[in-house]
Amino acid sequence: MNNISDLCTVVIPTFFPGDEIIDNLESIPNNIKILIIDNSYNSNLKKKISKYKNCNYHNIGDVGLGKTFNFALSIIKTPYVLLTQPDVILRKNCIENLVIGFEKYKNVGMVAPIVFDNKIYSKYDFYDLKYSKRKKEFNYKKYTNIPTAPLGDFCVDAVNATTMLIRVEILKKINGWDNNYYVYLEDIDICLRLKLNNYSIIKIANAQVDHIGWSSHSNEIKKTMNISRIWHFTWSSLYFENKFCRKSIVMKKLFKIIIFSIIKLLLNIIILRFSKTKKYLVKLSACCAFILNRGSYFRMKHKIGKA
Repeated sequence: MNNISDLCTVVIPTFFPGDEIIDNLESIPNNIKILIIDNSYNSNLKKKISKYKNCNYHNIGDVGLGKTFNFALSIIKTPYVLLTQPDVILRKNCIENLVIGFEKYKNVGMVAPIVFDNKIYSKYDFYDLKYSKRKKEFNYKKYTNIPTAPLGDFCVDAVNATTMLIRVEILKKINGWDNNYYVYLEDIDICLRLKLNNYSIIKIANAQVDHIGWSSHSNEIKKTMNISRIWHFTWSSLYFENKFCRKSIVMKKLFKIIIFSIIKLLLNIIILRFSKTKKYLVKLSACCAFILNRGSYFRMKHKIGKA
C-alpha cells in the first residue's frame, strides 16, 4: 500500500465545535492532510487549530452539510476522503485499516469503522434500509440492537456520517452529495445512492472510533441547536422520502406529522405547558417549508451569535 498521506484526506465539518475537536485532531496521524470546513463564522476556531500544521481551515458560510461535503470534494487531490466529526476519536491505525479494507473487496463504494458511543458498542452503528426500488418504499429499522461489536467485516445498507471512507472518483460518478440537505439524512442518502449504483458498503472490524454523543457543538448553543435539529430532521425526513418513495407514502407521513403536532400543540396550550409548544411549532414550520418547496434553510444566526 502507498503512503497513507498520499491516499487519504480527512474532512471535518464544523459548526461552533466544542473542545472535543482537539481530541479528534490528536487522534489523526499528523502526516495526513485535514480539511476543516467551517460553517459557523467562528473566529476562535481557526486560532484553536493553528498549531496543527496538517490542518487547512476553510470558512464557507452557513451552507449545511451537503454543500460542505461537495466543497471538500471539489478540492481534494487524494484518491480517498475520510469524513468524520469533531466529537469523534479515531483509534490506532483506523484510517490505514479502512483503506486496506477498501482495497480488499470488490465493488466497494464505502467502508466505515465500528463505532463506540462512550466506550459502548453503538446501537446506531449501521442501518437496515430494506429499500424496494420497484415499489419505491422503505421497510427500515432505526437501529440494530446488537449487544457486542462484530468480530469480522460485514456488509450493511447504510451508516451515518460519524466516520466514513469513500473513493473520490466514485463520489463524483454518482454526482456527489445532495446540496438540498442542510443536515440529517444526507449520509443515508449517499449510502442509498451507492447501493442503487451497485456499490457495497462494508463495516471494517479492525477499524474503530469512539463517538462522544451530542458533543459536536459547544455547550453555549446546545439549546439553540436542539430547536434547529427538530426543524431540520423533520424537513430532511420528508425530503428524503419524497426523493425515493411514492408520493402517497410521503403525503401520509406529512399528514401524520402535521396532525400529531397540532394535537400536541393544543394539548400543551390547554394544560398551560407553554415551554413544550415550541417543539411542535417548529415541526409545523418545517412541514410548511416542505409543502411550499422553500428548502432546508432554517437558521438561527442571531441567537447563536449571542450564545
